[in-house]
Amino acid sequence: MLILKQLNLRFVVIMLAYGGVVFLVYRDEVLGSFLAPLAEGTALITSELLRQIGIEALRDGAVLTHPNGFAYEIAYTCTGLLPGATFIVCVLAYPGSLRYKWPGIAVGVPVLLAINYLRLVNLFYIGVRFPSAFGLAHEVLWEGLLAVSFISLWLSWICWSNNRQNGK
Repeated sequence: MLILKQLNLRFVVIMLAYGGVVFLVYRDEVLGSFLAPLAEGTALITSELLRQIGIEALRDGAVLTHPNGFAYEIAYTCTGLLPGATFIVCVLAYPGSLRYKWPGIAVGVPVLLAINYLRLVNLFYIGVRFPSAFGLAHEVLWEGLLAVSFISLWLSWICWSNNRQNGK
């Protein structure tokens, strides 16, 4: 029981330290210009995905514009970097063998990035077709879906990892 408490305490300490670093560093004035190329790359991929499904999007740096006038800018906070990094930290901080952590990271991070691209494409579509719903979709719906996706992926990995470690 003491080891379990120590492992839980270790997890909590790591997550609190990570949260503190994110709070101090994940800011526009600190990382904005450094991560601008990531935002532009995300915009490039998003514009290509939009083109693939037949939605016209002109790209200028990290700004995507539709001919009807709708536009949005993909900031570094929209790239999926934070959910991916947080997933990695959660998996690595969780008690267990590294042997089962790498597959979790190898699957979880790409899934989170794919969900983020789905979000960006869907938000552009909503902005073009239903501009009055964009704010709700951006600030409420997709924020909730991302949180549920993250938690679901992490808990699924925990169950899988625990089952593997227990020989199930």
